Amino acid sequence: MNNTYNCPLCDSPISAPSNPNGIMLNFYECPVCGRFELGKQQLHDRINENHLASFLFYNRFHPDDDGEYRYHTVLEKEKCDEYKKDFDRGDISHGRPVHMDATIVDNWYPKTFADRVDCILLYLAQKSVHVGQRVSLSATELLSLLFVDRKEKSMYSSKIEWRQDFLCTDEAGYMLDYLLHENYIMTDAPANRIPPTVHIVLTPRGYSRVDTIQKNNSHGSHALVAMKFGEDTKILREAIRKGVGDAGYNAVFIDEVQHNDFITPELLKYIRDSKFVVVDLTHQNNGAYFEEGYAMGLGKPVIQLCKRDTKLHFDIAQKNTIIWAAEDEIPERLTNRIKATID
Repeated sequence: MNNTYNCPLCDSPISAPSNPNGIMLNFYECPVCGRFELGKQQLHDRINENHLASFLFYNRFHPDDDGEYRYHTVLEKEKCDEYKKDFDRGDISHGRPVHMDATIVDNWYPKTFADRVDCILLYLAQKSVHVGQRVSLSATELLSLLFVDRKEKSMYSSKIEWRQDFLCTDEAGYMLDYLLHENYIMTDAPANRIPPTVHIVLTPRGYSRVDTIQKNNSHGSHALVAMKFGEDTKILREAIRKGVGDAGYNAVFIDEVQHNDFITPELLKYIRDSKFVVVDLTHQNNGAYFEEGYAMGLGKPVIQLCKRDTKLHFDIAQKNTIIWAAEDEIPERLTNRIKATID
């Protein structure tokens, strides 16, 4: 008899999970949630499963992509860094893990209804290679796209259970009705029912809304961090991550979401989609200067950091900068600056 397996987050049929790293985590390849590694403990005690399902869909590393070694994991950040170094040296046995935890997922997750709408429209625009192109989604993908809660706590115990299908359909229908009412999209999805495949097209009004979001993402929860990446900046990286996270935002480090650190259209997209940009100029990194200039050209707020006694380029030397002597000073000062200057 053949065993059947389903994704623990979206319930899609999947192949049997594996345990490649020999630890208490299962590795999944899901057509909706992508490639990820998770354990039951993280599911039920640490990470909101509804938030995680949408997080993985929006940021997924698709199992059908040839040469895709990246995957999301709750493995400790230090172990992820170790495996990444092995990968860069040619040892691909552990792949190229991207760390995630409850703080990262919750900071990414939209805080308001308007934030959800903006995320949906940005995703559809990204998937529309040509103006007016249809975006095809499976019924399961649609639930993740629309931030539909698939699970809830049982009325009779503390156990987390799957919601009934009609409740998920109603929630998805509510979101689609709003997008249609605002004339942001056109769709062939019938009222009160989700077919196996749904086609969605952004309207001119939808594209106009996307242009506004990308110009100045006032509802965004992301902050791109521009800095030197390397072994010598690991402590600095985590200090900045904590400062951004404590302010309620998700710090995006480009080396955690793509294979290299070169200036690419993908990097520029992350800058456009960020609410603000954090730049550390301690190491006189040309890429960081470029990213700051690009962000400023878009009208994005930029928060500048620099280690004491570092000589800044004259163009930005007069800008209000968080000057730090030790990395442990950064989180609190960065959090306070974000709260004081970012709406």
